[in-house]
Amino acid sequence: MVRTGGETERHASSLRSSSRAWQGWAFFGGGVMALLGMFWAGLGLVALSDEQYFTVRTNELLALHSYVSWGWVHLVGGLLSLAAGVGILWGGHRWARLAGIVVVGLSAVVNLGFLAAAPVWTTLVIALDLVMILALTVHGREIEER
Repeated sequence: MVRTGGETERHASSLRSSSRAWQGWAFFGGGVMALLGMFWAGLGLVALSDEQYFTVRTNELLALHSYVSWGWVHLVGGLLSLAAGVGILWGGHRWARLAGIVVVGLSAVVNLGFLAAAPVWTTLVIALDLVMILALTVHGREIEER
């Protein structure tokens, strides 16, 4: 049986059709990304303003040897994550989803180096990073289909 171009397009679009539940997961990823950005920026502000808050001395940090440096890394990364999350929530733009996946991946890597300074907080942030990567990679395309 030979399919015409219209039938093939209809068949392909029916295979890609999604439910509202999957769209909800993708929007959940964008919302968590915006929330994570606020958390990450908050941690950066704490690192910039109060070095005594953390239990680890600066010479025991993995990569950077100053909480000022860590503060700026977290603050800038948090603002980028917040911007990508807002871009996902307001329009589901492809650029925002791709930027979000990159920012969240970097967040997980950066927070591994910060694990000794704030172990519980950093573990929670890494867990949220993994949930967001799942939501944006598996269900991100469904935002465009709403």
